[in-house]
Amino acid sequence: MNYKKIIAGAMALTLTASLTACGGGSEGTTETTTADVTTTSATEWTGDNVEVEALDETLDVDINGKTLKWLGFYDLNPTNDSPERSPELALFEDTYGAKIEYIPTTSDKRYEDLATNILGGTSPDIFAYEWRSFPCDIAKGQYQSIDPLVNWEDPKWADVKDTADSFIWKGEHYIAPLGYSFNDTQVLMYNKSTIQSEGFEDPYEMYQNGEWDWTAFTDMMKTFVENGSSDGTERFGIGGWWANAFVYTAGETMVTYDGEKFGNNLRSGKIEKAQGVLEDIFKNNLIKRGWIGGESAFVDDSLLFYSMGTWAYNAAALSVPDDEIQIVPFPKDPDSDKYYVSNKVFAYMWVKGSENGDCVKAWLDCNRTVNYDEKYLEATKEKYLANNPGWTSEMYDIAMDFYDSEKFTQAYDYGYGLSTLMADDVMGVLYEGIANEQFENWVQAREEYYPIVDEEINVYNNAE
Repeated sequence: MNYKKIIAGAMALTLTASLTACGGGSEGTTETTTADVTTTSATEWTGDNVEVEALDETLDVDINGKTLKWLGFYDLNPTNDSPERSPELALFEDTYGAKIEYIPTTSDKRYEDLATNILGGTSPDIFAYEWRSFPCDIAKGQYQSIDPLVNWEDPKWADVKDTADSFIWKGEHYIAPLGYSFNDTQVLMYNKSTIQSEGFEDPYEMYQNGEWDWTAFTDMMKTFVENGSSDGTERFGIGGWWANAFVYTAGETMVTYDGEKFGNNLRSGKIEKAQGVLEDIFKNNLIKRGWIGGESAFVDDSLLFYSMGTWAYNAAALSVPDDEIQIVPFPKDPDSDKYYVSNKVFAYMWVKGSENGDCVKAWLDCNRTVNYDEKYLEATKEKYLANNPGWTSEMYDIAMDFYDSEKFTQAYDYGYGLSTLMADDVMGVLYEGIANEQFENWVQAREEYYPIVDEEINVYNNAE
């Protein structure tokens, strides 16, 4: 799928009862006004000594005094733990005179509560996009098309139109990509001092030269572990959360979607090749098992590579203040000239039954603005660096590069969104089963799960 460059986001976030079983169904729709862009006075966002100028253009909507209802397990308004308004909330409140009503739920009950509200006629306006939003919950009619709310010809939205097009359901858009969930982005880290002391070529420099591939990656880990064996030191090539990110570098995913039909791609030769490398890593005992927090990843020099979401980088860097923890993309297939990553899209879903389209429209526009306008991007960076002292400007920019479609191709697997079974059980086994010692080889795993994936896909492909 061809993604345009979309930058940063935050947050992330499945219905029970009659709305839980996914596959087939109808979409809900609600009319709203089509707003034009107008020039008006807007707000300034100030926080942590970071200031940005007011917006020059806003939507021509009249939502003064209105309320946007948000159901989630975190508040979009300031809290005791996070007392500052986000830039998007400041724009929404000060520019449009609207506010957000928080309807609290829990991580365990959020889908049950959403179902209860929809069925009871008390729908919230927005709910967080999750893996199973597409196609599972859209197919059951939980959400409305956002086409009446978004002007795809506006440069800020045109920039993400290709991404939105990859989630079209029955000819309509349901997901307006606002950015990517930054903290969920998986990164590969290493201690530059360890690389230098071992006499290895720097992986990031190899990446810049187009030489950072599976062969270089695995050879480096094997040598590192062997060098430890010579003096009795226990070493590991890699630890953390990484196997799925590695398989994505094959450039293909387990489940595909062409805009109408889903495809079972488990027998892909490229995926088999990547899984073969995983088997090699597994059989050479290069994996450090168990949970590894960022604060402990590099303190004893026993681990060469550590992978986790970007949220773990700050602790990893602060744990070795005299060293430099480098971020590098996962290596590519030696036969490919592309680097692949998989980043979670950040978006809000417009809930079925909501008749508050203008408020949703303005909220989406405020969010997209702060993820598109350079002045807000720079201010967000400054604030992030101030709150996360382990990060440097250079490492932040490297992590943000993962969203640049000129440097990386996004590998999105639609399998996660087919059902709770797929999301909670099947997909994890397919991507991480070998690394987690659930299977000895990919062929065994593939053939066991192939008919299961077929059955899940056919729920949608065979629906009327």
